[in-house]
Amino acid sequence: MKSCCDSGVGKVAYVLVLIGALNWGLTAIGFNLVNMLFGSMPGIETTIYALVGISAVYMIVMSIQSCGK
Repeated sequence: MKSCCDSGVGKVAYVLVLIGALNWGLTAIGFNLVNMLFGSMPGIETTIYALVGISAVYMIVMSIQSCGK
């Protein structure tokens, strides 16, 4: 069975979703890693958040497609 992480795009999406999940977990304890690293560059910070969100949508779509087969 083909995994959503078999392609290069899938691997990048997977890593970005992990980064997003880790950042959410750290935010729960008062530490925002993305903001700490890129807070002085709001454009880059916003781009990272957008890429994480797009990656999550990609992973959801790929999961639905693989479960439907």
